Amino acid sequence: MIIIKKKYDIAVIGGAGHIGLPLSVFLQNKGNQVLIVDPNQSNISKAKKGIPPFIENNFESNIKEALKKGLNFIENIKEIKEKEFIFVTIGSSSNTEDIKLFDMLINEVISTASKDTKIILRSTLSPETFETLKKNKIIKSKNLKLAYCPERIAEGLAFEELEKIPQIIGCEKKDSHIFKDFFQSNDFETLETDIKTAIFIKLFTNAYRYASFSLINEFNNIANDNNLDFNAVLDVATYKYDRLRGIPLPGFIGGPCLIKDMDTFIKSYEKDNNNLDSFFKTNTRYLEDIVNNCKVKFKDKKIIQLGLTFKPGSDDLRSSLSLNLRNELIREGFKVYSVDPFVESGALDFEIFSFKEVKNKTDNIIISTNHKIFDEIEFKNKNLLIVGRN
Repeated sequence: MIIIKKKYDIAVIGGAGHIGLPLSVFLQNKGNQVLIVDPNQSNISKAKKGIPPFIENNFESNIKEALKKGLNFIENIKEIKEKEFIFVTIGSSSNTEDIKLFDMLINEVISTASKDTKIILRSTLSPETFETLKKNKIIKSKNLKLAYCPERIAEGLAFEELEKIPQIIGCEKKDSHIFKDFFQSNDFETLETDIKTAIFIKLFTNAYRYASFSLINEFNNIANDNNLDFNAVLDVATYKYDRLRGIPLPGFIGGPCLIKDMDTFIKSYEKDNNNLDSFFKTNTRYLEDIVNNCKVKFKDKKIIQLGLTFKPGSDDLRSSLSLNLRNELIREGFKVYSVDPFVESGALDFEIFSFKEVKNKTDNIIISTNHKIFDEIEFKNKNLLIVGRN
């Protein structure tokens, strides 16, 4: 089937953030005209200069190309009025404050949008929030078309995964062709379903991933209770045993999506079931065990902490368990020298050091977020603990 490639006039609300900016750049480079609407002046100022405001593979070349092709930025949401498609990349959750902020934003979008505008919701959405949204009478009076098309890419891999991961389209059946044509015109493979199912898929996917990673931490906790080295267990159990191929290692589970989506899934679908909720306790216990290991291993209570972001190779501090670890160590009386080359000076309310600055402060080192760059450090004669490997 030949797909006619139409170009669209698009606004992206929250377009300077981790979800919105790569998407905006991607769509602009596909030949559309994209307007980013976002009050984040720090990110916008960098983006306008072709400087990526956060880490994504191949970001700089893509954003510079998008700027040449006419990518625009604005703070005032009123500018979306004549746009054919409006993406909302700011999501909600089960948190009351998040719901309140989302409701205010989406109601302003609906009030401002012109008749027949197509609105695409991109981030986390609870079924309750959507049910509330449907009751807005302006949607019907303006004949607005609404779709939930969840973002499913891994942070850092946006430009690779936008090209290859199929786009789920949740909408009313009569509107399906509109959103399908839009995404297919921009080279997306599409999967069509209803909004209720699309919301469940988004939450289930991240809840399942959180549960999978948490389960290995639960086994790690059980091994610790029985004085067993769980990493040695894994080394033997997985050797030439294909049934355990791909099993994750124990470690911190953080970031802006997995924890939030697991919590939203539980509160939306599993209110009276404690099975999934227990994984939060698993990961609290996992963190507590690391703190206890530090108390045993680092008697003088001085420690160099390598890595603060929620995962290796990222500059994102949102819901970072490495930050939680630092706070717990300080609460236990440790002097912590934090090192993370991906975190800008001034991003946190405490000092970030280079390893060179603190390497002689103590021989005690914990790697809590294992950035690849730390492979260059010589750890010989150091008292080393690696989260996930000790």
